[in-house]
Amino acid sequence: MALKIPIPGRKKETAPEPGDGAANGNGASPNGTNGDGPTRAEKVAKVKEATVHHGTAAAKNTTDWLDERVNGTGIYTAMLSRKVPKGTNWFYTLGSSVMFIFSMQAITGVFLAMYYTPSATEAYSSISHITNEVFLGEFVRGLHKWGASLMIILIFLHMARTFFFGAYKYPRELNWVIGVVLIVLTMVMGLTGYLLPFDQRSFWATIVANNITASGPVLGPYLADFLRAGPDFSATTLSRFYALHMLVVPGLIGGLIAAHLFLVVKLGTTAPPWIKAPRPKGSRPSELVPAGVPMVDATEMSLNGHSGNGHVEVSENGASLPTAETDGAAEGPPSEGEAS
Repeated sequence: MALKIPIPGRKKETAPEPGDGAANGNGASPNGTNGDGPTRAEKVAKVKEATVHHGTAAAKNTTDWLDERVNGTGIYTAMLSRKVPKGTNWFYTLGSSVMFIFSMQAITGVFLAMYYTPSATEAYSSISHITNEVFLGEFVRGLHKWGASLMIILIFLHMARTFFFGAYKYPRELNWVIGVVLIVLTMVMGLTGYLLPFDQRSFWATIVANNITASGPVLGPYLADFLRAGPDFSATTLSRFYALHMLVVPGLIGGLIAAHLFLVVKLGTTAPPWIKAPRPKGSRPSELVPAGVPMVDATEMSLNGHSGNGHVEVSENGASLPTAETDGAAEGPPSEGEAS
């Protein structure tokens, strides 16, 4: 009996199964592999493809599940994929700059609140501790301090751009009113935050500002008493200013910014005043020509059957459009009592 010794590198031949490529008559399998199975590299590639496919499918299912509930795709399309008018330039980034500075003020304010003590006896010492001892405390406080001034400058520039570009007109009047209220709240933020170090300069500056507020008509004295938290300037005033600066005013600003952005997305932005609006699609340019003046084809235009001093609107192709004005009353269909 002869022994069969396997030769390294040669695959073991197996009999073709019924229905395989051996039935074709040329020894080739239907899939064109000549009966050979997939190689190791092909198997590894197939496993990797299946793994990536399942991972991608899982991520897609999670994204679809979340998008179905929050409509993230619609929000992204409305905010970042919307059309902007021709001529949009760097002046249109002032509003985004104000929102960025406000976000920076909120973040730095949270870190400062972790170390600040709103007390008449400990406020100044806590500010000194932040500036001199806390890691990066002086840097964070500097960002918050100079960011407040920069925010006021940018919001006034943004308002000036809106005014000179005519973006306050119909239908954007409500957005203009919201912007004015945001400017007032930004000034209130600066006033309430200026007292928080509670040094000599902030103390007397706040007293002067509060006296100016009290001089206002009708509501001035009541508003001044509300800010002082009583008839006189006391330690409670600092707590009142801290609550307004940290909770009330930022909440109002955040809500109004959301409404402001909603109206900007809904109504769009206006083109610069030096950009002329395009002619509606399909319309033809027209001009007013005196009735009776010879046209290019040497024919005379008549108005209601006769020439006169009236005008008729004629398009570029020579076709007459509806008449504009005449010497006498415009002719119309005869009334029932008139003879034909």
